[in-house]
Amino acid sequence: MCVVHVDSDSQFQQQINGPGSGKLIICDFFADWCGPCRFIAPVFDQLSSRYPAALFLKINVDTCRATCMTYGIRAMPTFLALFNQREVGRIQGADANSLERMIVDNISLSQAATSASVKSENAANAQERLWLEQIVAQTNQVKQYEDEINQTLAVSIIPLEELKNKSTKENKLNQYMLAKNLLQWFKESFFKWVDKPSCELCNAPSQQVGAGQCNPDEQADGASRVELYNCSSCNYEIRFPRYNNPAKLLETRQGRCGEWANCFALCCRAAGLETRWVNDGLDHVWVEIWSDDLDRWVHCDPCENVIDTPLMYDKGWGKKHAYVLAYSIDHVRDVTWRYSYNHAAAMKRRTSCREPVLRNFLTKLNNRLSKDLPTERKVHLTKIFMKELVEFLSPKNQLRDGSEAENCGRKSGAEEWRKERGELNEPIAKFVPTTIVPTEKEVKAKCLILQYNVVKNQYTRPNDDNSAVIGWDKLAFEAKNVFRKVENDWKKTYICRKDGSTASGELTWKIDLSAVKQVTKVEVDIGKLESFNNGKIRASACCGDSCMLIPNETGLASLENDGPAEYLEITVEFPQKEADTWQNAQLFRSEVNEPVENMHDSQPKAYQAGPATSYSELSDLASQFQTYGAQWFRKRSATAQISSFNDFATMVEVLLRSPPLRKNVEPYRFCKGNQKPVNTVLTVQVVGTGLR
Repeated sequence: MCVVHVDSDSQFQQQINGPGSGKLIICDFFADWCGPCRFIAPVFDQLSSRYPAALFLKINVDTCRATCMTYGIRAMPTFLALFNQREVGRIQGADANSLERMIVDNISLSQAATSASVKSENAANAQERLWLEQIVAQTNQVKQYEDEINQTLAVSIIPLEELKNKSTKENKLNQYMLAKNLLQWFKESFFKWVDKPSCELCNAPSQQVGAGQCNPDEQADGASRVELYNCSSCNYEIRFPRYNNPAKLLETRQGRCGEWANCFALCCRAAGLETRWVNDGLDHVWVEIWSDDLDRWVHCDPCENVIDTPLMYDKGWGKKHAYVLAYSIDHVRDVTWRYSYNHAAAMKRRTSCREPVLRNFLTKLNNRLSKDLPTERKVHLTKIFMKELVEFLSPKNQLRDGSEAENCGRKSGAEEWRKERGELNEPIAKFVPTTIVPTEKEVKAKCLILQYNVVKNQYTRPNDDNSAVIGWDKLAFEAKNVFRKVENDWKKTYICRKDGSTASGELTWKIDLSAVKQVTKVEVDIGKLESFNNGKIRASACCGDSCMLIPNETGLASLENDGPAEYLEITVEFPQKEADTWQNAQLFRSEVNEPVENMHDSQPKAYQAGPATSYSELSDLASQFQTYGAQWFRKRSATAQISSFNDFATMVEVLLRSPPLRKNVEPYRFCKGNQKPVNTVLTVQVVGTGLR
């Protein structure tokens, strides 16, 4: 078989999506100026004749730059083996033996795909069908949340008016705040965690002795299985049915994560929130709600009383997810990418079903679930699915700076039980004191300027080539009991005492001036020091032999100095210690507004023909769909290969399943309305002369 020469990114896309896409594809990334590439070229031609079941491509790195970036090609020659658009092998260098060994190891994939027994790459085999049937079965779970009787029972129990009043601002109900307040009520006042049920006779602890058969009453109430326990004191047998009926759970009000998520999902629907029940395919379930204010789905874990912290399981609990699926009454989505930070690692764990098979299955399942929906609802689902897909493109979109829960282990359940499950992870990051030292460039400029932007969570030093440091604590000399809080509901961010803390807080920056001959002037601007409900906060600046309090109203301070100084210290104190006052004093309070370029042009640029090859193109395409709709897009791009939302969704889902492409992704966010840039909230300027 002859080798196909690929000279453009679009040509490469045509090859891997064309008639040969079901074969093993061997890619030779070469350059004309590369000696080893020329050396191995005849061998590559011979191998293409020896293994006709595979498709052989020679890809010119000088003309296919986007493809090289996609697959992380950094040296030539590099050989990739692809199957179903998924990398299954890679070698670097002109090693003929290793190249042939890679082909032999993977050629069976291509032979199996082209055999008569496989009718289509989208057809599930017997093992895949068993796995996919579980997804179909779980769609029945969410039907119970739409039952009017179930919702009426829930409304009769939930203090809904009180929760809505607490969640209303300027006569508008905030769905995020409603979910947050509902979580708190559910966790603290309604549902109870059960590791091992206590004895019904003497209230003594019990020990599990096995599993039993559900009796007719338990089955009628939706129990799927029953655990058996013996009282350690009186030997009484205790039955613990695991109910799947959320209405029954409104009565029992106890269980583990399955019961918690099941009952809470019903409460969310009863409260009028658009809700999805989420199953991680391992041993945990939770809920998502749609927030119009945030314009996205929001993670809610009732067991932990945690909201909008999707990476808590990955970064905090140490979960290794492969498939996380979200179920609603009219759709099912693969949301693995929201709950996994290392998408490449997650892809390697996805072995239960081939990706084209899963994509095809979910498409057909969603078509079936939504076939009788009103047009308005179908349009809504299309729009939010598109936004969700683009959100998934960057793992950074799921990070929640300032969230204590993101890096903490599980809290619900007994410690021994959590330890057995490997979910006792503690925060990894430890504070390292830093003294800021003027660089050679800053000394030469006779001026050190330090700036901090709380929205970007970034320090910059303009007189040091605008060098940047990410992290509010990375240039701090002392940080006691404080953290950076991000309020996704009210779109605010600031530094304050830790959530629920009973200790005072302190934050200090220290600049070493010992190498400066004479410090003539110091100017500090930390912005207004905010306090609410009698909150207390104070700031001071010390340089040489003088200190001054920084006024809370302005946050401005200026110190004149006529000699050398060993250091400059700026300290902010949060003296209160009460647990419920942790938010009453705030430093750097700012609006979380990050404008996105080209999102609000009067007319967007027409999309060029051919598939998107970069994330900027995808983002622009998504913006066009969001703002102008598919009809406008089809009119403006009649020659484009992407002419419908389904084409766009398929492209994004293929990209999600191509881990090497994800390495250079930058976060992309949808936003509403024109937004102002956020100003720097901390500025420190030190003027001096020369070195000592």
